[in-house]
Amino acid sequence: MKNGLKKYFVIILLVFLFLSQKHFAQSDIVKGSFFYPVVMEQNEFKHEFSFLLAKLPEDAIEEASAWIYAPLFTYSVKYGLPQGFSLNGYASTNIITFQFRGGPQWGYSFNKVTAAIGFDVAYYYGQLNAFGFNSKVHGWQSYPHLDLGIEFKNFTLTFRGELYYILSMTQKADDLETGVTTTAVAASSFAILIEQPLWKNNFLTIGVNFHFTKAYWPAWAVFPSWERYFFIPEVIIGFVL
Repeated sequence: MKNGLKKYFVIILLVFLFLSQKHFAQSDIVKGSFFYPVVMEQNEFKHEFSFLLAKLPEDAIEEASAWIYAPLFTYSVKYGLPQGFSLNGYASTNIITFQFRGGPQWGYSFNKVTAAIGFDVAYYYGQLNAFGFNSKVHGWQSYPHLDLGIEFKNFTLTFRGELYYILSMTQKADDLETGVTTTAVAASSFAILIEQPLWKNNFLTIGVNFHFTKAYWPAWAVFPSWERYFFIPEVIIGFVL
């Protein structure tokens, strides 16, 4: 990560470490966490607002380096179903692109460890008519993922491994339209997330997500179509509402 992204991460980490010294007896660590794959009660509802800061590879974006710190805002929800199942939904945007993602998840808890497996389908749409661009994109994606969560006294720790498939994609630059359909893996990612009580029943999430990707969808307008994988780190900051 470059100095700019490191600065944001260090500031957030210091705040988090300060808050982690406090004891919140009134908070249920597991129930209050969002990304921790706890088995939810039927009809239980959770929601979170988060934003992500990504560092794109310089050899991929070249002159578009001003975009690398543009945040991605996400509103996430979870709804509990019977037999350890839940429904997860996400709406994300960086102003020029929108993604709507959702799917089922099944979890199982044993002692202070919980594991879950899920499968999400997403639709995204983007349009950029500025800075010399006249481009549009839309398509479908799928995200199988596996989560592992560990409960500690004052926080939860979650690991998530995820694959990303492009099911279909149509991109238009000026009057030239290109359609792509593939079942190849476009990306894989590994995330580490810590969740800690902030005040009362509100929780803070902080984490990192490491992408190995051929197609980073928030940066579709400037990302190259080279047949190689790029490494993209993300900083994740969220607030369970």
